Amino acid sequence: MHTKRLRLATLSALLVVSLCSAVAQSITPPPVGTPAPVVKPGPKAPAGAARELDWDELLPQDARARFSGGPPPPTHDTLGEGGLAAQQVMDFSVNKALDGALIKIPGFIVPLDVGKDGLVTDFFLVPYFGACIHVPPPPPNQIVHVRISKGIALDSIYEAYWITGRMKVVNKSTRLGASAYQLAASNVEIYKY
Repeated sequence: MHTKRLRLATLSALLVVSLCSAVAQSITPPPVGTPAPVVKPGPKAPAGAARELDWDELLPQDARARFSGGPPPPTHDTLGEGGLAAQQVMDFSVNKALDGALIKIPGFIVPLDVGKDGLVTDFFLVPYFGACIHVPPPPPNQIVHVRISKGIALDSIYEAYWITGRMKVVNKSTRLGASAYQLAASNVEIYKY
């Protein structure tokens, strides 16, 4: 129980620091719960090219009808400084066909590790912006743990990014939450609306 409170307190602190940083830099963050951009249907990717995914495709086929691209509704009645934080729903059901696939997916970056050089090499990619004590992290099957060996300079956590790389079905738990996928990123680029 103490670990969950600590993990969620850390997530809340990260969001508060991020929002305060945005105010200090005169950056307007998107509203909490802003979903990642939707992948527009297009021609099928040529052989050897990354397949563009929408977040619902991370779910098993039979679970896609219940997919919601945004966060669950906030809970305010029993949560907050004096109560428990909103808990992550631990759904690890995955689309096994994605194991080993070369994919490209849009989302928001939650840094897990920032090096002394300021580069991010380890992060979660999530389907909507922001979370706080009142809105839990997405379930693990809607979080992708991303590693990029060269690191990226994360200019803004308020931007949506395209992440390209090789997907694996691998569970990862951190103080910020759990994920059911891992992606070895080969390219990170800001999503252009």
